Amino acid sequence: MVDVTYQMILGTLQTVALVVGISYYIVTLRNQQKNQKHSEETRKIQLLNDMNTDIVENASMNWFDLMDMNWENYQDFMSKYGYGNNPELYQKRIEMWRNLNRNGLLIRDGLIDIRSYCQYVDTSAPLVWRKFKDIIETQRVAFDNKELFSGIEILANEIDLYRSSLGQAPQQFIDAR
Repeated sequence: MVDVTYQMILGTLQTVALVVGISYYIVTLRNQQKNQKHSEETRKIQLLNDMNTDIVENASMNWFDLMDMNWENYQDFMSKYGYGNNPELYQKRIEMWRNLNRNGLLIRDGLIDIRSYCQYVDTSAPLVWRKFKDIIETQRVAFDNKELFSGIEILANEIDLYRSSLGQAPQQFIDAR
């Protein structure tokens, strides 16, 4: 009889230990999920901050220079604004295109949501895309690269869709100087 009680106590202790172990595992898993969510939110905030810094420090200074560019066709564009003819404006343009391209690719990949981007960073990509669409598409063909600066197009389309969901019309460039 003592033997049966001993085995019952041992079985009960093993069951209790198993329940405690499972409980500990669940609590640890929940904490990991909370920490992962916190890390993702921190990363998102850092990305938005970096994007905003790029816009404020670089693109906003170059905005009017780029929006003032005018051309008849691709050859005219290259003769006026190509690297060999206008390296300063070329650098400004490429810097803005690369920043917007990166931002669009981050949104496409789900690292940043379009609502946060529009609220925290900028909504100028549709204006840039409409201004330079023919140039970028011509360069895609010339360089045999269908994805060349595709992030700008993605970002512009996502911003237009977001603005449309809010009942807002697509942006138009207004020179407020």
